[in-house]
Amino acid sequence: MDTQINQRNIIISKHAIQRREHYTPIDKDILINLVKQIDDKFAISKKENNIYKIGHKNTIAIIKKADDALILITAYFFDRYDYKIDNINLKISIAVSKEDRKLKRDMNRGMIHKIYRINFLNKKVECGVICATVNSKNSRDKIQKENFKYKLILDWKLFLKFQDIPMNHYHMYFNDFEEILNVVHLENEDFFLNNFERK
Repeated sequence: MDTQINQRNIIISKHAIQRREHYTPIDKDILINLVKQIDDKFAISKKENNIYKIGHKNTIAIIKKADDALILITAYFFDRYDYKIDNINLKISIAVSKEDRKLKRDMNRGMIHKIYRINFLNKKVECGVICATVNSKNSRDKIQKENFKYKLILDWKLFLKFQDIPMNHYHMYFNDFEEILNVVHLENEDFFLNNFERK
């Protein structure tokens, strides 16, 4: 499953080999060679243990540096360059977790409340946010802040699961919370999605 590089193992994850079931698996040796090229260029094997993002536009590799290995978590669109990185203007940075990315996105939106629902496992899960347009960094919200105080944003996947959600789009602007009571309701100081029939 691994090979040596500078007395270090290279491990290729299953996800890196085949990101989706319908995708053609990538030969493991090709990916090992890709990691070698990246390590030669950026010396990840000599850096502190962390998760690194190496990319240019949509061509990205995520490599975890551990004590005894370089682990390729995922890589995509390197096939455009025949898995050779010489002519790609790659940059390296510390990868930000999904949770941190979501928090930053919500803060940039001007989030003031989260919206939850109870899933089929009877667990409380987040499914949207309510934002103050005046605090949003979104250019469209800046245009709307003179007309609307708030913006409700739902996870777009809800519209695939449920029918009759009374919204034309996954987000809507509003001024008074009474305007959104047909979509959400307040329960124990939290906003919850109303009960909609599953498709």
